[in-house]
Amino acid sequence: MAVVKITTSQGGTMFRSRAVLASLLLAAAALSTGVPATAAPADFAVQGIGRQVTVRSNLVQADLKPIPGTAAPNTGVARPGDNLAAICFTNDSRGLPWVLVLNRNGIPGRQYANTVGFISHGDLASTNPFVGCATETTVSPANHFAWLRGDLVQADMKPIAGTDAPNTGLFKQGDKVAVYCHLADNRGFPWKLAVNLYGHAGQQYANTVGFIPLDATSTSGTEPDCGAS
Repeated sequence: MAVVKITTSQGGTMFRSRAVLASLLLAAAALSTGVPATAAPADFAVQGIGRQVTVRSNLVQADLKPIPGTAAPNTGVARPGDNLAAICFTNDSRGLPWVLVLNRNGIPGRQYANTVGFISHGDLASTNPFVGCATETTVSPANHFAWLRGDLVQADMKPIAGTDAPNTGLFKQGDKVAVYCHLADNRGFPWKLAVNLYGHAGQQYANTVGFIPLDATSTSGTEPDCGAS
């Protein structure tokens, strides 16, 4: 964690983490304005992308899906107490909100840490609103849009940063993806977390999420690090 050196008015020296400093600044802002401080900005210094949430305590576990909706096999699960990084939400075909999350916790023998998927908003303990995921006309909160590299036919989309999992879908020529962040796999090779805005009839739904290889896109962006577990 990054550490900051501070010189006091008496000439002494203190050291504080950036996360602690962020918390202190937020508290000071609350005292000066009378408005409760929010923790969201500070989360980015510690968590990487997203806001920390967890599953409701009365559930055993909740499904993670590759699309906003129930009509697909799970990418994984999330349990109460798991550290979920909530990125944004998208409504399913019924108009119900699903939140795009990274599950920072792995489950030995079942799933890797930093498995991505959509979770039903109703399964989360947090009642705070989330920002909407990117569409074709709205860039925020995605860092940028990208297309498949011209010399490729398609690229795999994975539920983790790495090749050791079944595909969540495919990224094909003509598809447009919203890229959110990057994360290295266990070999140190970088992958990008992306939502494929296009579907393929009989094959996959629009808004399928997954990690794509760094070199699969036609454009390079400056998306943030997804953050560590």
